Amino acid sequence: MSNALNLVEQALPMEPISIWVGATLLVWSLVHFGFACFFRMIVVRKTLGQSDRESIDENGGKVSVLLSLRGCDPFLATTLKRLLDQSYRDFEIIAVIDSRQDPSWKVAEQIQSRHDHDNRFRIFELVDPRSTCGLKCSSLVQATQHIADDSEFVVLIDADVVPHADWLKDVLRPLRDPRIGVVTGGQWFSPERPEWGSLMRSVWNSGAMVATAINGNPWAGTCAMRLSDLRRSGLVEKWTTSIVDDGPIKPAFGRLGLKVYFEPKLLMINRDQCSAKFAGTYVTRMLTWSRIFEKTFVNTVLHAVAMAGLWGAAALSFVVDALLGNSTVVFVGFALLLSNLLMFAGFGVIRQTVRDAISFRSGHDSIAAMTWGRSIRMFLLIPLCHFTHLVWTFRAIFARQAKWREITYRFLPRQSVEMVAYHPYVGDADTTTANASI
Repeated sequence: MSNALNLVEQALPMEPISIWVGATLLVWSLVHFGFACFFRMIVVRKTLGQSDRESIDENGGKVSVLLSLRGCDPFLATTLKRLLDQSYRDFEIIAVIDSRQDPSWKVAEQIQSRHDHDNRFRIFELVDPRSTCGLKCSSLVQATQHIADDSEFVVLIDADVVPHADWLKDVLRPLRDPRIGVVTGGQWFSPERPEWGSLMRSVWNSGAMVATAINGNPWAGTCAMRLSDLRRSGLVEKWTTSIVDDGPIKPAFGRLGLKVYFEPKLLMINRDQCSAKFAGTYVTRMLTWSRIFEKTFVNTVLHAVAMAGLWGAAALSFVVDALLGNSTVVFVGFALLLSNLLMFAGFGVIRQTVRDAISFRSGHDSIAAMTWGRSIRMFLLIPLCHFTHLVWTFRAIFARQAKWREITYRFLPRQSVEMVAYHPYVGDADTTTANASI
């Protein structure tokens, strides 16, 4: 062992290498923290200041809320009840459900019969599950065919989004600016129980959400547009060949000279739990969509390689320096600790930014202060997340098919896709975790 260490010491100038690796890791971590601060000070705080000065007319125009359902998300009943209880009154809800055998059908019918006092909620069965696009896109294409003639706006919502009372007002407000074509928000995972898989997804999503907002990429979980713009953008036609609904939105509206607007008040809280295995599948799928539709995916790859590579190199340098008795072991150890503190502080800045942006909400719609136990888990998870992110990123790079809610899709050239085989949703009988994502 000692001979091997002596050979390493003779072959490599370990002390200069260790100093360079540690310093580079610190610089990279500072950049990450800087992006978190930029998100807080510029992207969110400046936008919130503008929206707080604005109000929206109660009679701003009729809204059609489109919802695609396959499987029963943990909080679906709450989502539907909250939609029917919006403070904005002129709207309709169009839900297209995968099949009458789908577990969400019964939930939707129950909410409709018990809470739809104004006949706003219409339920349709998916008639044509196209093989050329994702099932969600098939449902949205069908939903657009049922939009009321007097509707002026279209709002997309995901089944795992629980809207607050002023959700429709908040999503419509920016559309008064004719330069804005799409209004969107973001998703923040705040699981009620600090399970490792759920926290791992939350850590990854914190960075992904910031990148999505800064790059102006829409999130279809909450996404509004004018009906006239939707029709002339060609988006509905693009959905017929797309694996996801939000990927084609930005280029479709960009061709009209319209921009995507990020509204911080539309940061939506997701309480779903998940296992570490599910988190890996989920993140890989999200990164695959990014690879297909976003030009900035190369930045994601570089970030994943840099963070995992620098962390791994610094950890290896620390071990080698310790065995050799080099004085640089102190600096490298300090760099590893400070890097993790900076990454954790960045997560804390983003989390607090989300809390501030939705401070007007209360109860289940808000985010509680982080406990010491959860903070320690998050701190310990960050180094692991660097390496799992790298693995998930490379899986996404080489993915040639993806599975979503029991359906497998094969990727084709030019953002096209082929559904391998359709069947109604059955559900995972092995799922025992309460409020688990599906």
